[in-house]
Amino acid sequence: MIGKRANGTERALDLIEALSDADAPLSRAQLAQITGMPRSTVYTLSNLLIGRGWLIEQQGGQILLGPKAGFVSNRYIHQHGLDALARQVLSELSRRTGHPCEIDILDRWEHVVAISEGRIASGYLRPVEGARLPLMPTAAARVILSDVPEAILRARIDQALLRDAANGPLAWERFFQEAQEGLLRGYVTVEGWLGGTVSTLACPVHAASRQIVASVCMILPGSKAAPFLDTCLPPLQEAAEKLTGIVQRLGWPDAENGKSLMCAE
Repeated sequence: MIGKRANGTERALDLIEALSDADAPLSRAQLAQITGMPRSTVYTLSNLLIGRGWLIEQQGGQILLGPKAGFVSNRYIHQHGLDALARQVLSELSRRTGHPCEIDILDRWEHVVAISEGRIASGYLRPVEGARLPLMPTAAARVILSDVPEAILRARIDQALLRDAANGPLAWERFFQEAQEGLLRGYVTVEGWLGGTVSTLACPVHAASRQIVASVCMILPGSKAAPFLDTCLPPLQEAAEKLTGIVQRLGWPDAENGKSLMCAE
C-alpha cells in the first residue's frame, strides 16, 4: 500500500512539473505523452488535482496550473527571501555555464556588485560583493541606464567618466547607441576587459513597475563575447526572467529606490 501511494504521489508530481515546464496549457493526451503515464492514470490524477486546486481545466479540456500551485510558490518565495533566492538562481547559472556571474545594481551613480557566484581563471576572480566599480565602462551600466532619459545622464555624469573597457574615451552617442540596442535585443556585451582577457554579457532585471533596476551579468574568457552567445545567452536570459519574477513578488528596495532617485534628478 505504501509503495502504491508513493507511486501515485510521484505521478501527481510529474503532472505538476510537466505543466510547470510547459509554455502553454496541455491536454491530457499531451500529458500522457510527456510523462509516459497511461491516459487513465492521467485522467484520474488530473481530476484529483483539479478538485484540490492544484490544476485548472479550461474549456476544451486544456489543463494548466491552478491557484494552489501559485499560493505555494508565493509562500516559498516569501519564506526564503530575495537574497537567498537570487543567490540560488545565480549559483545555478554559474554551474550550468561554467562562468562566474553577478547581479549588479546602481547606487549614487556607482556600479555595485550585489551578489556574485563562480570564479574564472586568467586573472579574474569572483568580485567582492558590495564592491563599487567604475560605472560607465560596464555592461551593467548600459543595461540599467538604458531607460533613463539622456538629459539626466548628460547632466549628472561628467564626460570625462565615459570610458570604454580599455579605459579609452567613449562618446555619449556611442554609449546611448549601445544602451538602446541592448534595450531592444534584451542584452548587452562589453568586450576587452583586463587587456582583452575577458568580456561581459548582461541582461536586465525588471521591477513590478517594469523599470530596469538591476542586471545579471556573466564574465566570459577572451576578447569576444560572440562565441559564447549560443550557449550562454539563453540560460542568462532565463536567469534574468527568474530574477525579475522574484523581484516583482518580493520587491528590492535598495535597487528600486536607487534607480528611482536617479531618474527623478
